[in-house]
Amino acid sequence: KGLAACRGLAAVITSSNEVGGESLSQVESLNEELLKAFGQTTNYGHSAMMESETQAMERRNDDGDNEANGQETQVGGAAGMSEATLGAYREMASAAISLGKIDVLYSLLILSTNHPLWLVSDMRDRYSARALLGKTEGASVEEIRVSLRPHLGQLIPKLLRACNDPSKQTRENMNNLWLALAGGGAESRAIINQHLLPTIDVLIQDAGSKLWRARAGACGALADIIVGRSWQDLGGGGIEIDDEGSRMKPTASIRLLRLWKITMRSLDDVRTAVRERGDTLGRGIRALTIRLCDPSVSNLLEESDVYLSNAQLKQREEQRKISSEYAATVSLGWLVKYGLNQPCAEASGICVSCLLGIVDVAKPSTLQPVLAELVGSLLMAMSGLEPAALNYLQVRAAGNDTNSQGTSGPDRYDRLERLRINLALSGPIAGALHKCLEMVQFVDLDAQKKLIPELDSSLRKGAGFATRAATADAVGTLCGKCPAAFSFSGSTMSNPTVRLLRALYFASERERGVTAKDKMTHALGSLAELAPGKAVRILALKACERYCESSGSNNDPSVRKAAAATIRAVAVRASNHLSDGGPKDIWCKNVLPTAFLGRHDKDVKISSLWKDVWEEGGSAISSMDRDGVFGVLLQEKLLPFIVKGTVSALQSTSWANRRAGCAVLIELTDANILAPTPQSIGDGNSFSGEEIERLRQRANASSVLLSECLKITARNRVWEGKGDVVKAGTAIAGKWSASAPMNGETTELSEKCSWPLVLQKESRDDLFRGDSWFKLSKGKTSDENDEAGSDDTSNAANETDGQNSEDDTALDLSGENALGDDEQLNGEDAESDVEEFQGSQPVVFSGFCKVLLDQALRTGSNNSTEGVLPYKASALSGLSALLKSFVPDKDSKKYVEAVEHQRFIYDLVAPSLFSFMAENKPSNGKPVPPLLIARALECLASTMYDGIGADAGSAECADAVRLLKFFALSTGTKQPAWTVRQMSALAASSLVTNMPSRVLTKNEVITTVLQCSTQTLKDKKFWKVRLSGLELLLSLVSRVGNQKMSAVDSEKQLIMESILPYKEMIIDLARKSLADNEAQVTAAASKITLTIAWWP
Repeated sequence: KGLAACRGLAAVITSSNEVGGESLSQVESLNEELLKAFGQTTNYGHSAMMESETQAMERRNDDGDNEANGQETQVGGAAGMSEATLGAYREMASAAISLGKIDVLYSLLILSTNHPLWLVSDMRDRYSARALLGKTEGASVEEIRVSLRPHLGQLIPKLLRACNDPSKQTRENMNNLWLALAGGGAESRAIINQHLLPTIDVLIQDAGSKLWRARAGACGALADIIVGRSWQDLGGGGIEIDDEGSRMKPTASIRLLRLWKITMRSLDDVRTAVRERGDTLGRGIRALTIRLCDPSVSNLLEESDVYLSNAQLKQREEQRKISSEYAATVSLGWLVKYGLNQPCAEASGICVSCLLGIVDVAKPSTLQPVLAELVGSLLMAMSGLEPAALNYLQVRAAGNDTNSQGTSGPDRYDRLERLRINLALSGPIAGALHKCLEMVQFVDLDAQKKLIPELDSSLRKGAGFATRAATADAVGTLCGKCPAAFSFSGSTMSNPTVRLLRALYFASERERGVTAKDKMTHALGSLAELAPGKAVRILALKACERYCESSGSNNDPSVRKAAAATIRAVAVRASNHLSDGGPKDIWCKNVLPTAFLGRHDKDVKISSLWKDVWEEGGSAISSMDRDGVFGVLLQEKLLPFIVKGTVSALQSTSWANRRAGCAVLIELTDANILAPTPQSIGDGNSFSGEEIERLRQRANASSVLLSECLKITARNRVWEGKGDVVKAGTAIAGKWSASAPMNGETTELSEKCSWPLVLQKESRDDLFRGDSWFKLSKGKTSDENDEAGSDDTSNAANETDGQNSEDDTALDLSGENALGDDEQLNGEDAESDVEEFQGSQPVVFSGFCKVLLDQALRTGSNNSTEGVLPYKASALSGLSALLKSFVPDKDSKKYVEAVEHQRFIYDLVAPSLFSFMAENKPSNGKPVPPLLIARALECLASTMYDGIGADAGSAECADAVRLLKFFALSTGTKQPAWTVRQMSALAASSLVTNMPSRVLTKNEVITTVLQCSTQTLKDKKFWKVRLSGLELLLSLVSRVGNQKMSAVDSEKQLIMESILPYKEMIIDLARKSLADNEAQVTAAASKITLTIAWWP
């Protein structure tokens, strides 16, 4: 039928040349009918290739008129054929219509013969080009080719598009037509090269057509013709990133951008055929883009290129490098801005693959114009291309993660976080990012500095911790390889380095995952080494302030850990800043004292971080020469500033801070820093000026801390940890009590420095010297801070309140706005220092004892409160330790005066203690716990002085015999508490040691002592009770002294004679104890036998 139509068309052409003008209208009508048969259908596709609905109505009306006139409708060779069968003919007719030349269709039809029938010689001669054209000679296929050459520029896009038509039959027909027209191979490539740019422009336009067949064919054609093209082949020109609007002459930049857009659109098309062609085009445009960006790839040499000189070849190479820079700038600019954000997974995959390929082949000079934006986009893509299901899984796993105690734990969350980060950092994007960072050191300094704002933006806008972790790694890498990139002027937020430094701190504070948090902290330390000193000091001050605030009711472990980790990172990785504390000397006055306190944090991890800060920072500070520094230990060198921080901790509303402050006091006391210097102990010592200043510093610090501890102790409210305050206060007082001035006397040392503790018998109502504390109303002992105080809460809501609850959202760094540019803490007076504490009044020893006794024995509405019993026991233990610290030296000149003061203290506290133990029922009617009875017995034993009971008065506690009988009663079998039995025996031992000889020689006293020992040695369960009984016997036989002493001392001789009748009984008790299972019991028994071995 196709050939029949060709013969009819040929006949029409022949007859039109022979007939006159009156037949011309019939010829045109016939041509129109034939064109309609081959090139149009009744589908309403609203395109140039398909008639519209209006055109179809007009055609039907015309057909109806013809039938009314008795004319038969001509349908040509299309009657009864499917649309797919007519695809090739439709394409040829469309090409002819677009050219406006009908005879082109005939030529195309002649060239498209492809049936095997035409391979037969007879048929080939009968239906050859000459026969079909009605000529006897001269007409051939080559002649037809020559006649179509002027129209190739417009025919090639349509023919190439038809060669890639989704219909197989159409493709085969059009491929045969193309081979007949272009010849195929190099000849075909040459024809396309001649019309390449118009062809690409038309195919790009057709790829956006509303007809899916046209889109599919255009994408396939583009994929074929862009292979191996150069920047000049695409049109050349410079860098253009805006392809919007109409341009008379598009450049290579515009064409490349349009090719990428068409590729992305085709990959997300609704038609499968278009998507398949789009995938082919995507691979082709990826290969083309990578080839254009590779400066080492050269174009194929032509024959004329062989004769080029070296200078010309070098010039061409330079031009190739410039073209690669243009291609990389245009391609990467579009890929990082639009390509990585494609909603279609296939499209984004092609873009990522192309981007990685460009980075892999490009040189630093090629990527330099877009390197900063490229790094920023790669960082954002780390989380942007991560599956959302991973975040969902991790968040849900964290919610279901519970430990053995039933509380939420972060173990599973942290494990998943590590897996996600390792997965992201081992992917292809991470590889490209690593290569880009390797290139940074080879680009210009200005290009390097452009990276810093991009890193800051990625950290602030990153919607996942993979991006933030990769940003932190990038910062650490650049700090090591390109330190000059962080050199900017200024130390405020206008400095990109300072802005990035602060963003790292607040991001690590808000980050939930441990791995990402550690990476940020590590990067912060590396960046701090290159940041301005003032900015680092301000950040350190802010971290210390945040640490101190995030406790108690504001408890936030993540903030405290971030602050400690930040200071540690600075101390370890940027130790050069520690030598410059600025005008406020913040490292010595603020940071290290906070670290010293933080070492006692209840969180082991946070405590470990502060220990590293103290060690690293201390080694740097200790090597510096500073004025007014005393001692060898760092604690003593920084004592004034540690005291200031400790006082702030004790005054805090957080009980945890108070406990940490108490731990610091105990540590300083154990190190003999809150104690007199060794030279100040003793009589007749001379002191240098430096020694006096050192003693004055210790005395001032001890006075301030002791006063604060005593004020807290005297308050009524009991809270968990208040016993630590008592322990710390008594430890400090115990260090100064032995050398404290008595009864207002002045010594050489007391004139030069104020002693923190004084011994005065006249100040019965004073807690601090001259304040009449015990005459004040009871309301003075309440405190607002105690009422508002609270302990650190450990619920999960508080711990994660300041953290990022979702991993796929950007962090909230609004807290950065509160960070000022002054090296001063919020609310801190610029002129304040430790010198303001030097005016504290000395504490009166007897007043301190009365406060502790009142706290231990008082009753009130909060007796049932949790922690009251341990606190009362701590108060009694503190009182006992305080009393034991004041032991008169018999060789001292002030021995008699010291004993008199001991007697004064005994008369002050013993009646209350004895009444408390004897009644065993406080005002509320409940029995006193045995623990308090035991502690009270210990206190009573500590108050006993040399010569107790010499002048027995009416009070039972003043009579040594009655006291001893009371102790014997408490060691009996009727006392169920073993601690009470033990302390009763020890109290009796102290009484025997200090009672006068005339009382001890009484038979009643000796028998009572033996009764106490016998009762305690019968306890087979508690070895400490048996040990206390043996110590009582030992104290009794030790009063005799050794053989030489008893020979010259009549009193000791008299004591021995009084005990001799009971020698066998004592030996028997000691020998029985030698077989005891406890080593300490057998040791005490051995001492007894050795002591009395020389007795007659």
